[in-house]
Order: sequence, then C-alpha cells, then structure tokens
Amino acid sequence: MSKSSDNTAKITKVTMDVVKLLTPLDSEGRQKAIKASLTLLGEADVDMDSGGGRNGGDGDGAGAKSGGSFPGLSTKASVWMRQNGLTKVQLEHVFDIDGSNVSVLGGTIPGKSSKDQTIATYILKGVAQLLATGEPTFDDKSARKLCEDLGCYNKANHAVYMNSVGNALSGSKEKGWKLTSPGLKKGAELIKEMTKGA
Repeated sequence: MSKSSDNTAKITKVTMDVVKLLTPLDSEGRQKAIKASLTLLGEADVDMDSGGGRNGGDGDGAGAKSGGSFPGLSTKASVWMRQNGLTKVQLEHVFDIDGSNVSVLGGTIPGKSSKDQTIATYILKGVAQLLATGEPTFDDKSARKLCEDLGCYNKANHAVYMNSVGNALSGSKEKGWKLTSPGLKKGAELIKEMTKGA
C-alpha cells in the first residue's frame, strides 16, 4: 500500500469518527468543537469560512463573495448571511460592527411612508441584534429610539404602525420583539436595497 493511499485511509477513518462524535451536537456546537480541537492541535489560524487554508484571509476575498464573515460573528448570523447572499462589505455599509456592539448607521431607510420606514427600522434593529448576539431579539425602547434617531418616529401613529408589522416580527412593546424567518429575509432585502450601487 502506498503512503498516499495509507494517509487517505487514515483521513477517511478519522473523518468518520469525528462525524460520529459531532452528530449529537447542533451546528454551532459542532463548529465550536472543531475550532477548539484545531486550537489544541496548534492550528488556531485556520479560517474555516474560506476553505480551511491557514491564514485564510480577512473575508474580503473569495469568502466575501459567498457571504464572508466577521471574526466572532455567531454561527446563526453567518448562516443567515450565506443564505441571503450578503457580503461583509454590504453589512458594513448599513451597520457599525465593533465586536459585540452593532448599531445601525444613519442614512435613508427604505420605505415610501413613515409607516414603512418605521417597520424597516425595527427589522434592521433585529438584524443588528442578530449580528451582535446571535439572536434577533430586542426591546421596544431601543427600537423606538432608533426610529427617533433616523427621523421616522411618528409619535401620533407609532402604535398603529406597530400593529401592522405583519409576519416580520413577533412580540409586543411590553415583552420585546423578535424577527421571524420572514423578518430575517426582509432584513436581508432591506440591506441589499440600501447598498445598491455602493
């Protein structure tokens, strides 16, 4: 048996053993286990988002074309980026991302009316939280403040607007809000609209 085929057989066996060990974990747990194992083996510089090469880059190359990622971004947020074809550059045009602090940058919020812009702002707040924490949940007070900051807050009609969010958000002013799957999709569409030609 040649050295090459012997090595291939070892790799295949180890791969099957690793898969068996990782099967009970969720996706995020699997990635954490793999990254921790690589770190223990002295392979801490492996960039798993760019094909597994050492020092795979900063996400501005080929990895950015397929979604890219930020260091420290949760698995859930990275998957959402890939599923929606978003790049690191697009996110940086809409959000100020500084580690676990993510905020919506000022600018023109899509929407033909104050109602549309308010709902879009709440959705973008949910996306900011997804990027910051891995969960698209937020309190009403912070989203309302964002509406004020972006100039789309209408005190007289805000409650009416929030009663017509459709299926993009679940929750309430008292309990807080969470982006639903349609809301996450709408968030990606808003980001693409805001970054056209950028």
